[in-house]
Amino acid sequence: MALIRIGRVKIGDSPRLVATITAPQLPAQLAAARTAGADLAELRLDYIAHLPEEKIVDAARKAAAASALPLIATLRLPREGGARQDGVVADEKRREAVFKAVLPHVQAVDIELSSPILAEVAAAARKAGVTVIVSYHHFQSTPSLSRLRALAQLAKAKGGDVVKIVTTAATPVDLERLISLLQDRPGFPVAAFAMGKHALLSRVVAHYFHSCLLYGALAEKRGQVPAAPGIPTLAELKTALTQLHLQ
Repeated sequence: MALIRIGRVKIGDSPRLVATITAPQLPAQLAAARTAGADLAELRLDYIAHLPEEKIVDAARKAAAASALPLIATLRLPREGGARQDGVVADEKRREAVFKAVLPHVQAVDIELSSPILAEVAAAARKAGVTVIVSYHHFQSTPSLSRLRALAQLAKAKGGDVVKIVTTAATPVDLERLISLLQDRPGFPVAAFAMGKHALLSRVVAHYFHSCLLYGALAEKRGQVPAAPGIPTLAELKTALTQLHLQ
């Protein structure tokens, strides 16, 4: 597998924990992410997508100045779990402009496979030396294994240095499909895990099968809100991994 890095962190050799930051305008959350044991932090800029573009970019700049962790920036589309439907996420040209404007401040961007600006953002990120995560989210179910494999290959072909597949697992078969995708070892880093009531279980099992990235939240008392259905806190995830001797 080709060596991929997000900042100083190697991706693909072992699972890395990502703190999902839903209040990216609060630099103190970056310190909390490091204390919680995260290897990386994801700035969910869609939570402040209603602000003027310059305010969003300034939040990323301040986060970069405050963070000891490499940063992933995303402006998640509403149809794939984004926090808002207004502001820059409602206008692809504005969303593209913000993605490009934050590139000097982050080490990776996460953009959806379904996004019409994927090619432009991926090209700009590559030129800037920023890692590209191409992601796919399914909030109703888990597609067939053949479909998951096709999505992963397409995400790679569309410019993903890292491919992220997140689905909803309602049955053991759903979880088995995600694990089978990880077992494929396709030659590029793949993250795969589930949302919903089995979110924590899926992350523990995905860790065992070397999902390259696993996401957890900060405690809600720190101003966080759940970024995805059932997302565990990093503390819950690390406790489960420790109890099962996986970390």
